[in-house]
Amino acid sequence: MLFTPEDLIILSSIKLHPNSSELEQLNELIPLVQDWDYLIHTIIDRGIAPLFYTKLSLLPNSSLIPETVKTNLQQAYYKTVRRSVLLYEHFRKIAEAFVAQNIPLIGLKGIYLSEWLYQDIGLRQFSDIDLLVKKEDAESCLSILEGLGYKPSTSAKLAEIVYAELQKEMVHYPPMISNGVSVEIHIKIHPKNPKYQVSVPILWKNAIPATINGITVSALNNTDLLIHLCLHLDKHFRTGHVQFTCFNDITNLLEKYGDTLNWNEFSESCRLYSCEEIVFKYLIMVHKFMNAAVPADIIQKHSVLLSKQDEQLFVKYLRGFEGVASAMTLSGHFVYLKNVGSLYAKVRYVWGVLFPSKDFMIQAYKIKRPGLVLFYYPYRYWIGVRGVLRSL
Repeated sequence: MLFTPEDLIILSSIKLHPNSSELEQLNELIPLVQDWDYLIHTIIDRGIAPLFYTKLSLLPNSSLIPETVKTNLQQAYYKTVRRSVLLYEHFRKIAEAFVAQNIPLIGLKGIYLSEWLYQDIGLRQFSDIDLLVKKEDAESCLSILEGLGYKPSTSAKLAEIVYAELQKEMVHYPPMISNGVSVEIHIKIHPKNPKYQVSVPILWKNAIPATINGITVSALNNTDLLIHLCLHLDKHFRTGHVQFTCFNDITNLLEKYGDTLNWNEFSESCRLYSCEEIVFKYLIMVHKFMNAAVPADIIQKHSVLLSKQDEQLFVKYLRGFEGVASAMTLSGHFVYLKNVGSLYAKVRYVWGVLFPSKDFMIQAYKIKRPGLVLFYYPYRYWIGVRGVLRSL
């Protein structure tokens, strides 16, 4: 599979602490770049620009990079810092309120990884705060958030809402929003899935103490964290809108803690959760494309899990293939339809997607005059048809 120098710079920038050979390879790619406009657009869009920016001082050939590109890289880094500072301040107030009520919580994804793994809040982009709480505490958490000024949003992903309602398997409540910051209260980390099932009680049993912005809370241990990141990536990889931060997280978690990970216990946990094929496929993927540190015996045993189709789709995501989001959104509906059981449930699912609630339509389409909601349904259908046609 042929990669352009621009592709390789993006992939080679992901590691937090590349070795001397990897840095030299990255340095040698700089004079080969033909399209700096494409590179800066793509590397920012993939959330990798801050990681590349912090390596410039280690690359002699960085003097060949146009000043406008360096400025854009710097701006991407400081924009991430500013957003992260805001999110961490919101987290501190929320966590303090939860702790005061003796409510345990686990910080998921960005709010934990940005500080703990990347150790520089300008390197890991994240847009909202995901918190895992125990089911019996969820309503209290929502009440606390309302007391802090957060208001519920009904414009969450409609397919997930409809599917959760049909299965009675809510993963998280609709986001609570305040001043542009969204907080999701999770009671699970993924919906019911015939291919895998992660035990939430086991996650809590295995959870470890963690300090996030000075507040002592909990986090998933490294085994459960790596599994969660792979399953979260799989969800987006199959249904569209891939977040490259998932690839970054998995690569850097392996790079920093792969040597201390008990791979026998990790494999056993994957078998326990029935997710071995999915998880190891993505470990092979990040090894192949990001040179992530995966043990040789794991690669030898599981390399067959990564198909040519998966590799081709990865490259399309890397390059920002414009048809993917619409096509994968459509396929995402088929995934949900496949998972719901009866014909009646499938009909209810389709009906829920085609005719969402008035509140959903108002928030999703920013309708200022509620009396005009009915006129937005044809507009919704037109957008859907146009997206499918563009994908085709």
